[in-house]
Amino acid sequence: MNRLLLISFFSLLITGVVTSFSWRATFENVEKVHVSLTSIEDVLYRLGDQKMNHTINELDLEKAKIGEDLIYFGRTDRKGKKSKRISAYFVCTDCHNMSSEYSDLKSQNPSERLAYAENNGLKFLPGSTLWGIYNRTSFYNGDYVQKYGELVDDARNSLENSTQLCAKYCSSGRHLEEWELEAIMHYFKKNEIMIKDLNLSEDDLSLIVNYQRLNDKKREKLITAIKNEYVQGYAATFLETMPRDKRKYGEGGNVENGKLIYDKACMFCHENKRVTYLHLDDGKLSGKMFWQNIKTYNDRSLYQIIRHGTFSKTGRKQYMPLYTEEKMSDAQLNDLVAYIKLIAKKK
Repeated sequence: MNRLLLISFFSLLITGVVTSFSWRATFENVEKVHVSLTSIEDVLYRLGDQKMNHTINELDLEKAKIGEDLIYFGRTDRKGKKSKRISAYFVCTDCHNMSSEYSDLKSQNPSERLAYAENNGLKFLPGSTLWGIYNRTSFYNGDYVQKYGELVDDARNSLENSTQLCAKYCSSGRHLEEWELEAIMHYFKKNEIMIKDLNLSEDDLSLIVNYQRLNDKKREKLITAIKNEYVQGYAATFLETMPRDKRKYGEGGNVENGKLIYDKACMFCHENKRVTYLHLDDGKLSGKMFWQNIKTYNDRSLYQIIRHGTFSKTGRKQYMPLYTEEKMSDAQLNDLVAYIKLIAKKK
């Protein structure tokens, strides 16, 4: 009898231990789901990281909606009236997508960017996406100093200042008023990166859930692991116009990729003169215009215009921004030329 009681006791004990482990595992899984829906800013702050200099402690959705209007339309309704336009020539979405451009947020590979654009219905634009810009700490990086000079000094480490630079100079517009800038910052905050957007391991998610048990060294290591999963400041490498003896003139280029770039980059602004004064289509005349200038160094040569863009002119403030190496590779440029060669020779 005593033996039976002893066996029963151990059975209950084992059952209790198993139940306890099961409960803990279930609880941790629930916590992982909760963590995945948390912003990386909040998680990093809990781990002891410093707040960013543009941190917004409480999102205001009304301000974010105003910011969305300003970004998409360049103006908004305020006090029963239309606000004045930020620019008469551009809005933010002419150069920037508003959603993620990569499945892997660590990537800056232009081939992966083009594939993601094709699969997700995005444009292939010269500017970096504004989605997740709230989580970046560096702006107008690399060679942008060549274009904007000392203006980048105050912009490189400030989201507010970089936004003002874009409003005034990139968009050929004006500086934002205080309420406009604040609204745009809230829009950026609304579209910040969440933990679920990162490719973190299950082990890292468990560490985040149990962060209070970690010592300082382990917390710092986890902060680094999280920050390594997304770009905190996009690189920008300006390339010179390719010399004639280095140009392949479409030889070996991927025509399908070239058509994709033409449709998602060139036609986005130029079809029916949507943004600019130059109309393009996929007809022979557009192809011939580029192909006849392909060996030159003028602004009708793709080799020139992709790498240097164009300047605005009196009465024509619209200009074409350049594509950095990170936004369009030389191989992709050759793909584009291959497609232009094809449509230029249409019967």
